[in-house]
Amino acid sequence: MSVRKMWMKPMLGVLVMQPWGAINAGLYRTGRWLGAGLGLSLLLSTAVWAAPLEFSKQDVNGKTHALAAERGNYVVINIWATWCPPCRKELPELAEFAKTHAKDHIKVWGLSVDTNQSPAELSLFAEENHLGYPIFKTTPNELALFGNVPGIPTTFLINPKGELVARHVGAITGMQLMQMIKNNP
Repeated sequence: MSVRKMWMKPMLGVLVMQPWGAINAGLYRTGRWLGAGLGLSLLLSTAVWAAPLEFSKQDVNGKTHALAAERGNYVVINIWATWCPPCRKELPELAEFAKTHAKDHIKVWGLSVDTNQSPAELSLFAEENHLGYPIFKTTPNELALFGNVPGIPTTFLINPKGELVARHVGAITGMQLMQMIKNNP
């Protein structure tokens, strides 16, 4: 058996996650991939989403925010929960990042997936933790707009055109956020 065939045989039924959460199965048969396969999956993952996103919602303090109104700014969308230890750990750094870069056309929004917290409780939590950026109570249906959210925390980057250009799964630092922005001018 050739090295290529030995390498490809385990690839039978490989699943490749698409940026929007769909699964592309590449099946090996007679030395060729059927369907779009791995190459297209990798290409699509670098382009991510092309159309501007439309999202408008009241934050936990009653103020309405819309992504359309943020054109010209980067918007960091952080999906988190009060009961999530990695989320709580990254919150002070996100708050500092939002404060430091407020005049740099970079906004931070926090989308909470807490189901047992009222908007008033989330507002109090944000105040106690010095989160100076908008916090939204969200539902899974609302998160579907951003594509695949495999776990929390998950952070998305919206570019100044309103396009979703990057995703980071897990806790994130200010340095990682700046790198995401530099990689997506």
